[in-house]
Parts: sequence; structure tokens; C-alpha cells
Amino acid sequence: MKALILVLFFALLSFANDIATVEKVVLDDSKNQGALVQRGKDILPIISAGFKIKKSDIIKTFDDSKVKIRFIDNTIVYVGVKTIFEISEYFYDRKNKENNEIHFKIKTGSYKIKTGDIEKLAPKKFKIQTDNFIIGINK
Repeated sequence: MKALILVLFFALLSFANDIATVEKVVLDDSKNQGALVQRGKDILPIISAGFKIKKSDIIKTFDDSKVKIRFIDNTIVYVGVKTIFEISEYFYDRKNKENNEIHFKIKTGSYKIKTGDIEKLAPKKFKIQTDNFIIGINK
């Protein structure tokens, strides 16, 4: 009985750490995958929508693959082909806006971001780090 309780506890704890969900995947036909996620020492394939993203995940797309990720604050990130996208920091708290923070790193490739609640609640804590960038703003 104690083992069952421990298993359920850790399962709930792992779901609590989900910060986003992959909503769309365009597969690279040669790899039959949309992306790989580095999560600590683990490498996990993204092959379909529904994959859960956690803080500190690093997402890598292939030559012809893309993914669309929706975070729990409704920030949407479109990760383009041949991209390495890292979630360095993510914390969302509707009640205490000073606690909110996003810090994304784009190591290579392309992306498009539609900001959600965190950018509205704590705009100075919404950070995107990249070595090279081109910015476009749509109104």
C-alpha cells in the first residue's frame, strides 16, 4: 500500500511540473520525429501533439520539423526548423505578478512567440536570449 501511495505521489508531482504542451508537430520524414527533448540526462522524442514540456527542457528540431508549444500562461512558441530552444526559467503565478518569469534561450534556428499572461503581468521578467536575431512586430 505504501508503494502505491509513493507511486501516485511521484506521478502527481511530475504532472505538477508540466509548464506547457506541444499542440502541433510537423515531422521530419527522414527522422520520423518532430523534435527531441533533452530533459536532464534523458533524450525524449516528440512525435505527436500532447507531449508535456517541463522547466529546463531543451527542444531540438530537425531539418524539416517544427513544433508549436502552448505554455500554461497562454504564451505560444513556434519552434522552427533546425532550432535549439531552451527553457531556462519559467514560473507563472496569476495571484502574485512579481513571481512571474520567463527566460528562453534560442541557441540556433528560428522561432515565433505570441506572448501570454506573463508578459502582461511582469514584462520586465520576460526575457529571450539569442546570439543573432531579427525581430518583427505585428499589430
